[in-house]
Amino acid sequence: MAKAPKLPWKETWPDVPEDVPIDVMPASNGEYVPKPPTKKQLQIMALQDEAVEHWRRRFNMDRRSFVRTAAGYAIGVWAINQVTAGRWGSYAFANDGIPGEEAVDLENPGAQLANLPGEFILDTQGHHLDAAGRWRTENPGFGQFLQLWTSQAMGQMPGVDDGELRGFGFGGELDWIENLGRYHYFKEMFLDSSTTVSLLTALPNLPDATNILPVAYAKETVDLANNLSKSERCFMHAFAQPNRGFIRNGMTPIHQAEDFAWMEQAAKNMPIYGWKLYCGWGDSTFGTPPPLGSAPPMNGWWFDDDNGIAIVEHIRMICERYDRPKVICTHKGLAFNGTFDSAKFSPRDMGVIGRMYPDVAFYTYHCGYDGEYMTAYPGDEKVNSSNRSVDAFIKSLRENAWDATQFVKPGMEHGNTKNMYAELGSVWWNVMNDADQAAHLLGKLITYVGPERIVLGTDCIWYGNPQPQFVTMRALQFSDEAKEFYNLPYGLDGDRFDPRKNALAPSSYTKKHPNVKGWPTDNKAHPERSIRNGILGRNAAKAYGMDPDAHRGKISTDQVQAMRDAYILNPMTPREMATFRSNQIIGPRTRREFWRYVNSPEYTP
Repeated sequence: MAKAPKLPWKETWPDVPEDVPIDVMPASNGEYVPKPPTKKQLQIMALQDEAVEHWRRRFNMDRRSFVRTAAGYAIGVWAINQVTAGRWGSYAFANDGIPGEEAVDLENPGAQLANLPGEFILDTQGHHLDAAGRWRTENPGFGQFLQLWTSQAMGQMPGVDDGELRGFGFGGELDWIENLGRYHYFKEMFLDSSTTVSLLTALPNLPDATNILPVAYAKETVDLANNLSKSERCFMHAFAQPNRGFIRNGMTPIHQAEDFAWMEQAAKNMPIYGWKLYCGWGDSTFGTPPPLGSAPPMNGWWFDDDNGIAIVEHIRMICERYDRPKVICTHKGLAFNGTFDSAKFSPRDMGVIGRMYPDVAFYTYHCGYDGEYMTAYPGDEKVNSSNRSVDAFIKSLRENAWDATQFVKPGMEHGNTKNMYAELGSVWWNVMNDADQAAHLLGKLITYVGPERIVLGTDCIWYGNPQPQFVTMRALQFSDEAKEFYNLPYGLDGDRFDPRKNALAPSSYTKKHPNVKGWPTDNKAHPERSIRNGILGRNAAKAYGMDPDAHRGKISTDQVQAMRDAYILNPMTPREMATFRSNQIIGPRTRREFWRYVNSPEYTP
């Protein structure tokens, strides 16, 4: 076999990591303490490392190059399957539905950057920050946190080696915050992954001028991506908070009117397509900043208290006034490590507020997940909705008679909640390394939230490149027992409008469906209708008023695609390579690393 070309490289450039493509070791997005690695995680990494060394020699490639290929990704999925495939799930690839074999199938296109048939990936939780924002001088605690966060993941700080400037991290940034900035966001999302459209979501802090991602800066990113592509590759959220200037319960916070006025001006002047909220984000009494080193304020809010109802009403009003989709996204679950008002990160109020405002789409970010081991829903009598977990989120819907089982149409066996969406940011990252847990997560969300109401967000760039999350979502297969248990005869390949039908089988589309309008009758497979492709992006596209197929047509010939075509080597082969993918996780990897910043005297979130 001819020797494969090496990555272009200069000795003066920073060293390129040779990490395996799918890193399953614990990591955090900054909102929770990472757990110690499990025995299975260690086994997956060792097996993957061994296979990478074997196959890169077979491919006659250096390791630096091989770990950036589609074959390297296929090995990662294979290793997860070898260790975790079990009673409920396994990993193969979406185009064949066959569980992984002992041999590594390096030819399979499921690990490629190119989208699979019908695939439209809308990542509903993307992040970056403004490296030159006011927060760097006015909110030094965040700077301290991010310095420790990125330095442990990316290596030594900038300096001088042999008379030459050395940057920080794989990108060679002299300013370490730039590793979390716009350039790397654009590169990771649109060049190094299969992302079709990215939602740049908001981060907590008001006033907006000192947010680590002010709306004006987010708009610049959106405009850059969309003007460059001449199509809609990116859109944005803004952060909202009803309790800034908290006085006491029963009194309107000092800054609520000011912040609501700012929200309306932002909606009027900016392309805001949804609002991001954090119920547990407390505010200092009377709006006075806390002294350095003090504990975060513990005066969050619930959606069904005065502050919560006030902000929902306000968002509904401004969305109607400025013709925006009525979408409210809220962090639920991951408890900020006991800081802030963590009790308010319980999903208890989601069923309540969803039923009160059926015309608003509510996205429960993280699905209420708080690090629990994923099993089948144990039953209402065993779950308390005031806890933090995916089961608590389901219980909140069920105790308010607002879960998917309440909306099963005549002649059907699966329903969808009217307006509640389960967002998978961080929860998918944490369970994708275990096929059984992954199957239970999606199985119970399909049952109780609905196959049309689950959306994939990656929480990247906090976890580095999002591609591992897409590849594992493509690859997950339900076992026969799981298919029967969750009444999903075709697993994630079932038609999301009627999961009893196989979206990959032409025979499913020969005649009209008695209970589903617009059912295809062309005797062709319709992979775009699968539950899998719904989760990857089509469900979210519908909620945000996008036409995925029209987008796909425009995007296939836009300038970003042209950049990707020039950037990707050996497309649609096992040697397909994203030349400069970093393969690194940015967030904290251990408890010690995380608490270094929380205990810092400069910590002032």
